[in-house]
Amino acid sequence: MSGSFFRTSHSGAKPQYIEVIDCTLRDGEQTPGVWFTLEEKLQLAQLLSNAGVDILDAGFPASSAADREALQEMRKLSLKARIGATARPLPRDVAAAAEAKADEVFLFMPTSDLRLKETLNITRDRANAIFRAGAEDVIARGMGLNLVFEDATRADPDQMIRLVNELRPIVPISRLFIADTVGCATPFTMKQLIQTLDDAFDGEISLAMHAHNDFGLAGANTLAGIEGGARAISCTVNGIGERAGNADLAECAAGMTHLLGVQHRIDGKALVELSRLVEKLSGIHTSPTKPVTGFNVYRHESGVHVDGMLKDPRSYEFLSAAWVGRQSEYVLGKHSGTSLIRRLMAEAGIPCELETAQRLLDEVKQDSERRDKAEHRRAFERKEAFGLLSLSGIDPATILARHKASLRKATG
Repeated sequence: MSGSFFRTSHSGAKPQYIEVIDCTLRDGEQTPGVWFTLEEKLQLAQLLSNAGVDILDAGFPASSAADREALQEMRKLSLKARIGATARPLPRDVAAAAEAKADEVFLFMPTSDLRLKETLNITRDRANAIFRAGAEDVIARGMGLNLVFEDATRADPDQMIRLVNELRPIVPISRLFIADTVGCATPFTMKQLIQTLDDAFDGEISLAMHAHNDFGLAGANTLAGIEGGARAISCTVNGIGERAGNADLAECAAGMTHLLGVQHRIDGKALVELSRLVEKLSGIHTSPTKPVTGFNVYRHESGVHVDGMLKDPRSYEFLSAAWVGRQSEYVLGKHSGTSLIRRLMAEAGIPCELETAQRLLDEVKQDSERRDKAEHRRAFERKEAFGLLSLSGIDPATILARHKASLRKATG
């Protein structure tokens, strides 16, 4: 089953290795209301590197002195992962990335007609000239060049191909990121787009995926991009990011391993710790049913499911709990069956016939249905209050009032 729908590359064999670029420290931190301290960024960078991430998209140095400092401090950690900086194709942005001592630059520029016309109000020729100048600046400063085509899934592929072909003879391109910036692609259209670009470049450009999750398809689109020929992906821990977030690191790593059968360096056993840490530092709690790292993913209550699991864990866990360093767990509750009762009694060394197990099960179900839901409501209220407090950001009116007060003080 693994890799059964995988597209072959130009060499006749599927890619043997997929690079993983994590952008929790940059795109993840752009989540409204989220910020990381210097110490937190260094802690996350170390754990991400230890987990097998190839490159960190570690910040946007031109937009923040704190990001420049964070990248500089990361250099002192001797990470296995390369350190990257995001930049616009502007001299001050590229200079800031160099000052931050970045190994790689993720040079981004809108590519769709809508973004060029309505947001930047420039012609495509002018945009291409700016992009070219920025790319040459990156290479001149000795950093790796990653072209990021923002809004690529709403752009004309022929225009993107033309620009890359203009740049290829001039600058060495490490990777070309296809960004589904507004999350509007489907797995089918994403795979087609990557195939089109890969064919146009004869497989000589390393295509990379950057998917957003506005329709809940970021992970699926990322895997579809790999099937289309992409050789690198970008993700965030817990899928945090702007609006609905990005492709989730754990989900993509699990999909690459167990569905596509491609190699990467991510250690599945490091993913739960990373997920919990990002929950803590970001203030964004994940759902118990979040794939791969969620609290309930390897817990079972339904009698039919538990009976199957006790006979063979593969019955209801295609993704093994052991892959992330966890164990399957069984919960006694309203939907339990006698199989779990008898197993628990046997483990306790107590003989238990079916009739006894049924009586015990009836008691369990009655207890479950009599439980007070007040704690559920209190937990919801705590979450609501915490969410509003931690993710609301700073009230603009407060900033304006402070600004006016400062002006009045300065002018006497």
